[in-house]
Amino acid sequence: MIPKTEAAFSGKYNGFPTGIEYLARPDGSAALVHTVQIQNEDVNSWYEVYIDAHSGEILSATDYVAEASVRVLSRLW
Repeated sequence: MIPKTEAAFSGKYNGFPTGIEYLARPDGSAALVHTVQIQNEDVNSWYEVYIDAHSGEILSATDYVAEASVRVLSRLW
């Protein structure tokens, strides 16, 4: 599981404890998944990858270093 994920994300498992969780799917179902963190410090990438516990298929990933911003608008009454 981990070598396949390392290859897919061009990084290495960072030693953070793997987990087992449920992942909500777009069709409304839930998949039992293993979670593993993959990092590549050379290119500044870090992902938490969700791998189907039954098939080994990579279902999703969270990019921890993605450039993102949030604009909050508030209205005072």
